[in-house]
Amino acid sequence: MRFEYGAPQVAQGRKNQQRQQETPTTFGRSNSAEVFNNVDKLDKPKSRMAGQISERLLEIMENPEEQARLQDWEDRFSNTVDGAQFYSVKMNGGMPLEDGAQA
Repeated sequence: MRFEYGAPQVAQGRKNQQRQQETPTTFGRSNSAEVFNNVDKLDKPKSRMAGQISERLLEIMENPEEQARLQDWEDRFSNTVDGAQFYSVKMNGGMPLEDGAQA
């Protein structure tokens, strides 16, 4: 027995075959890539390229001008209301001040 199918029927048949072969990994593709890794924690990379010390900390440690600028900022911050509260809590071992106490 020989079947005669037209071009539209053959095209539809091919689409149906492809749809049956699709799995979750072949159905959704990321930028046309069939293999991609899911990352659970986007905010914490697996490895740090800078090691244990951040680039900012290295800059502060190695640059005297940056140390002076940072110290100036801390001095000015400690003279504000928020800064006084911050440093008083810091000096109190992380415990908030009792009600009515002033920094």
